[in-house]
Amino acid sequence: MVDDVKEPEWNFILPEIPPPPSLTPGVGEGNDGFNLRDLVGAIQHGIDVRFVTEYLAYYDSDFIRTQISDTVEGFPSIFFAVGTNNETLIRMWIEHGADVSAIHSTSKVPLLAFAIMNSEQLDTDTTLTVSTLLSLGAAPQVIPSSFYTPFIQDLPNNGPSDEILKDDLEDETYSWCTPAARAKLARTANITQRYYLERASKTKKPSSRHKQVAKLRNAKALLGIPYFLIGQTMAANRLYQKLLNYMMVPTKRPLVMVFAGPSGHGKTELARRLGHLMSLDLEIVDCTIYSREIELFGPRDPYVGAEHGSPLNNFLAKNAGKRCIVFLDEFEKTTTDIHQALLVPFDNGEYQDRRDLKQIDCSKTVWILATNALDSTIQSFCKVHHKSIFEDDDVSEKLRLMKSLSKAIKEDFLAKFGSPVTGRISDFLPFLPFSPGEQAVIVHKFLLELGQKVQGPVNLVPGPKEQLLGNVKLKIRKDASVCRILAEAEYHSDLGARSLIMGARRVEDILVEAYLEVDEEIRESEKMVDFVVDVNGSEIVAKMVKQKESEEIDIT
Repeated sequence: MVDDVKEPEWNFILPEIPPPPSLTPGVGEGNDGFNLRDLVGAIQHGIDVRFVTEYLAYYDSDFIRTQISDTVEGFPSIFFAVGTNNETLIRMWIEHGADVSAIHSTSKVPLLAFAIMNSEQLDTDTTLTVSTLLSLGAAPQVIPSSFYTPFIQDLPNNGPSDEILKDDLEDETYSWCTPAARAKLARTANITQRYYLERASKTKKPSSRHKQVAKLRNAKALLGIPYFLIGQTMAANRLYQKLLNYMMVPTKRPLVMVFAGPSGHGKTELARRLGHLMSLDLEIVDCTIYSREIELFGPRDPYVGAEHGSPLNNFLAKNAGKRCIVFLDEFEKTTTDIHQALLVPFDNGEYQDRRDLKQIDCSKTVWILATNALDSTIQSFCKVHHKSIFEDDDVSEKLRLMKSLSKAIKEDFLAKFGSPVTGRISDFLPFLPFSPGEQAVIVHKFLLELGQKVQGPVNLVPGPKEQLLGNVKLKIRKDASVCRILAEAEYHSDLGARSLIMGARRVEDILVEAYLEVDEEIRESEKMVDFVVDVNGSEIVAKMVKQKESEEIDIT
């Protein structure tokens, strides 16, 4: 009798697949030349995405759908796409039929959990990959909820205790969640990822018809907008609903929306994300520098300078008949002269190119009017309904309140801008102050950006690539506590994210001070050092760790 030999636990590192000499389609007749192993080896070794696109496009799409979910060395091929931490490749795999809910059959590790833990192997942040998977339909429930609910809590070093996980561990779904896996997940699941996981677990999934219409209108990525923003859940959901409604029943009248809310609370970010996800051209117009319509659109032919047009005029002409976005920032700074010029494009989707007086179809243009002029209405409303908006989980009540707030905003907009403009607005989207948890996540976002900046190599050559502060690995322990303390000290509801960036700058300042305290010249051959940020009670502390030496610096 032979004793059963227990399979060794997977170490969450993908096997290395040798790259092909070249990724050349068509080696063989018809679809015979397709080789998934070669494709995986190529992406694992950093092949340009363009070659992957060309390779997949060569073969019949239905054939690719039958092959793309096959395994390589026992792993579904999408694990290797996720392993690259490349959003474009991940979307490409899903678009060609890969399963966003794939599981490694031997270890039972779900793709989403691997995406989080892969950050340790890559030594880089994988938050965008996690958000992308969630936006494409990955279920957060494949990870025990105690890892991310509530997201604004520090995870123990070894993850939630056996007592907390008692019910989960009896579920076969979580058989992969061994003590080693729990410890690794606790180390790698940062507060931003935990925020998106919890948010996804509470977000209503698009219906089959939502998905159908989005696919027919080549706008599937639109459904993922809520998974890429911090806060503003209601605004993001309302935006994609409104866009789907608009695409469902086409009309010559373009979509014109008002984004109303305090500065720094995601109005521009939502517009940028919409453009990125749907691959739409975006024109951001700073309305503070225009007082006359001739400045905004340019003079008409035959006046002097008409041949040059203006940035907005030329953008509309370039995108005639195509979906695009015009973002009019600080719309409250515009004048009646400009309002009059916008009435025809807003009303019937037509515009006259100032350079040659030709009619332009701008019916598919999405116009966004961003304004801070209605802040007092939003702030007052949120104070009155603070508990329902920021603390309770009653979605229907939140929807009711947002409809009420949108109506109040419309009335204020009408009083300020008049009926001709207001009557052409399709919808009013309120942008709310950030909750304490959202504030902490935004601080973490800025800390991630700081970490990426200082991790780069030192470069002492004067010029645009010079980098005196480098080879530093920023590590945030107890990230929920660190980010919450920084957010509480810095957040101002009138400034939003612009105030929270100061929390990251506090950390940056102390990092620079500690870096300069080292009594050695900066060299390009510097070894990587850790800069560890932690909490001690209610205070934030930091230390620079180089090999076995460490120095602790209080940054309060």
